[in-house]
Amino acid sequence: MEPAFCYIRESYFVKNRNFIKILDCGDTKKQSRRTHLCIRIEKDGNNYYVPLRNNLGSDIRKFGRIGHSVPSNKRKNAGLDFRYTLIVNNDSEIELQTQKKIPESQYRRIKNEYCKIKEEFIVYVNGYIKSAKKKRHEKEPLYRESSLINFLSEMGI
Repeated sequence: MEPAFCYIRESYFVKNRNFIKILDCGDTKKQSRRTHLCIRIEKDGNNYYVPLRNNLGSDIRKFGRIGHSVPSNKRKNAGLDFRYTLIVNNDSEIELQTQKKIPESQYRRIKNEYCKIKEEFIVYVNGYIKSAKKKRHEKEPLYRESSLINFLSEMGI
């Protein structure tokens, strides 16, 4: 499967103004212009959208993996940030990118490492679900800033 890049429409953020722990909270214009990578996980039927950030920093912190580093020439600290993943199961809220909006070097790296990114992401989501079921997701450093807190019912919690 090829990685798919998209935008999440502004209407999604307007409808979900109550979401917490999301990037650019309250700035629906900026939220709708952020590039996301679509990762579909078959085990729970949800469509996960992982944001690409300019300044992810270290993708592995002392408490675990928060994302996947995808540097470019201009953005040395760029990467996919698992913590700010959104679930969007309504395709009408998604706008696929028709032109590449990221540097070719980043696109190639994501394409070449897509299977690894997906594996790392699945580990993150499974860890989040396990932590949430034990009611520890708001205390554990790896998950306490996660936007997945908005999607507990979608994840079967």
